[in-house]
Amino acid sequence: MSQAYEIELEASTTRLHYTEFDIKWSESQQKVSYRVVLRKGQDGWIVAKCLDVKGAISQGRNRDEALRNIVEAISVILEDTFGEQTPEFLIIWEEK
Repeated sequence: MSQAYEIELEASTTRLHYTEFDIKWSESQQKVSYRVVLRKGQDGWIVAKCLDVKGAISQGRNRDEALRNIVEAISVILEDTFGEQTPEFLIIWEEK
């Protein structure tokens, strides 16, 4: 099952806000989307790996925490690449 979320980074806090929406809508908005795979690790934690951004991997105690953490990992890598002009992006994930 895949889901699409729009990510909004709040500059004043480290809290991430994501809003679910229809994938067909996102295709017309010209935002970059990144594929994320979620897998349950041997220790029970959820491991999140972005297939499109090299080095973007994280984990969380549950799906929501893993998604927040992978968004933060992707954001840090993009910020390192683009500086403060980091483009908005979407994530689409699949649970395996």
